[in-house]
Amino acid sequence: MYDNSERDHVAWDIETTGFGWSAEITVAGFWYPGGHATLVVNAGPHAADANAIEASLVDASRASVRVCVADDEAGLLREIGQEVFERFDRDYDRLVAYNADSWKGGFDLPFVRTRCIRQRTDWMLDGVVFADLWEPVKKRLNTTHTAYGSSSDVNTLTGAHEILFDQNGRLADLLDEVDEHEWYRESPYDPFEDSGSAAAHYREGDLLSVCLHNLADVHRTWELGELVRRFVPPKDITEKKL
Repeated sequence: MYDNSERDHVAWDIETTGFGWSAEITVAGFWYPGGHATLVVNAGPHAADANAIEASLVDASRASVRVCVADDEAGLLREIGQEVFERFDRDYDRLVAYNADSWKGGFDLPFVRTRCIRQRTDWMLDGVVFADLWEPVKKRLNTTHTAYGSSSDVNTLTGAHEILFDQNGRLADLLDEVDEHEWYRESPYDPFEDSGSAAAHYREGDLLSVCLHNLADVHRTWELGELVRRFVPPKDITEKKL
């Protein structure tokens, strides 16, 4: 998370059909250093062309994107485990996410744990080093918006990213990778304002839009992770093994 760390972080995020225990994971995305991403898609009842989705995501983001399509949620969970097994060096890479497992409970990790239990699938993140960005961004970087004498906390993923990055989606010269890689583009190429819209489009079979939303979110998460790495003291970042 910070400059003197030997580890590089990998951003992670999921999309779901809802927030309740019976909802399913539709997409799980990973964003790696250097603008490389992997998205695992639960096709479910829909037809999915991995190559076509991949090409559209690359065009939108200029990232190097790999798309893996699973037939169902159990297959998606197994593919996540395979991604972690093949690409994570547990001595050097750490997983970061936004409000996935915070003091308030978070969403993503509790949700995935329940889905693993329901699908009778082994826990695929065993031993992975994890840090949540929600608290260091909220407490160590000011994301409070003030207008007309009142203030509001906008410490959502999109709200915090919008405040901390300029209108072009970049914090000039602070992220060294900006000028070195063509993949860096304004990360809000997101077609939706919220994940509820992504869930609705998934039900309609619009998998590309859901993937775009997920890719934008892991892109934002990775960029916020870089700000935390540069500006937040290591003692204020909580890490644990999952």
